[in-house]
Amino acid sequence: MAIHEVTAEDVLQRCARCGSGNRLALDSLEVGVARREDVDDGLVQLPPCPACRSTEFLIRADEGESEHPAPGSFGHLHRLLVGHLHAELVQRGRLHTALKPKGGGASKVLVSPLSQEAQERWFPQGLRIAGPPDKQPRAPEESSR
Repeated sequence: MAIHEVTAEDVLQRCARCGSGNRLALDSLEVGVARREDVDDGLVQLPPCPACRSTEFLIRADEGESEHPAPGSFGHLHRLLVGHLHAELVQRGRLHTALKPKGGGASKVLVSPLSQEAQERWFPQGLRIAGPPDKQPRAPEESSR
């Protein structure tokens, strides 16, 4: 599972199972996945892939996690994009109901948006990961009727 771009309105995801590219509206995503009585605020569940119906999750890096071993690599850039997307969803109030603060107070969910300096350094062309053509998301195939 990988995301390749984050915009003000959506995120471009490449399905790990079928490779199709899917634009997901930020308003369709939320932070937090329920597991038994607990809600994990480090996860974002993506909607099922329209092409193959597989479901994927994004996992935000933990607070205090060590630096990525390969700065500038796809894995490093992906970690930054996931963290930024997570922070954007929290700031928009896109939280699982169990994570929403009672009485409208501040949320207790960790927010680590990408700094302007990090955006300029790692994403000078915008919040997208450029990669080789074989690794870019492909458009879903249209079914013939």
